[in-house]
Amino acid sequence: MRTSPSRIQEARRRATGAKQAAVGVAAAGFLALVLLARASHPASAPATAGSTSDSSGSGAATTLQFDDDGGFDLSPGSVSPSDGSQPGAQSSVS
Repeated sequence: MRTSPSRIQEARRRATGAKQAAVGVAAAGFLALVLLARASHPASAPATAGSTSDSSGSGAATTLQFDDDGGFDLSPGSVSPSDGSQPGAQSSVS
């Protein structure tokens, strides 16, 4: 005589099935995301005629350089008090 599974066993079986389905959906979504990212990466996009080749027709990509820094100066600077005095360190503890 076979006894029917308990409610707890049935719930565990359903939970296991739901977990396996969630893992499968997550894996499929991750794979789709990776393939989409790979397909949309600029290095893998096909070049259109004349957009990235130079005038010699060799097919070498040209590099665009912009001298406009937008008003930002990235030269190294220094940190000092605004009044020009030398910063001092406290040598005693009260």
